[in-house]
Amino acid sequence: MQITGIILAGGKSLRMGTDKAFIRLNEQTLLERAIKLCTPFCQPVLISSNNEEHDVFGYKIIPDEFKNCGPLGGIHSCLKKSETNWNFVISVDSAFVEHEFVKFLVSETNNFDAVVPIHAKRKEPLIAIYNKSSLSEIEKMLQSGNFKMHNLINSINTKFVNAQKWVEKYPKLFLNLNLPEDL
Repeated sequence: MQITGIILAGGKSLRMGTDKAFIRLNEQTLLERAIKLCTPFCQPVLISSNNEEHDVFGYKIIPDEFKNCGPLGGIHSCLKKSETNWNFVISVDSAFVEHEFVKFLVSETNNFDAVVPIHAKRKEPLIAIYNKSSLSEIEKMLQSGNFKMHNLINSINTKFVNAQKWVEKYPKLFLNLNLPEDL
């Protein structure tokens, strides 16, 4: 199955105080880490961002068609540009996702609009797989001013996969780097 990687790097990084994509963790920027995670599974890789500096690695930058809508706007614009039905979405600040976990998500796609991990009653819509079939619902939500990812995944045909065993194996799997002290 061909799959496109979508890296959400367009956030304002207000709590971090600097562009998260360029923060270094173990000699790599968070953007480099996300690209390295995606490239074994995803061709092509798209970067959702309104910052042209994010093209430093030569990957296509996709600006938001709907501005100031958060991750939903970025996912929308990238899904529209994607040439594959299936798309792996990851937030640039999710620095500890493992290759084998992405393989697991891909193996769960079947006839759904999305595959979203869940653990300890928490849904993780920014480390998930989305089908282009979800585009019409995303557009309706954006046009109505409803930008909540949880509303999207609850309104489309989403397969919620239990990721608790993955969290036990990789405790930092869903850790987001939002604040300087998170580093």
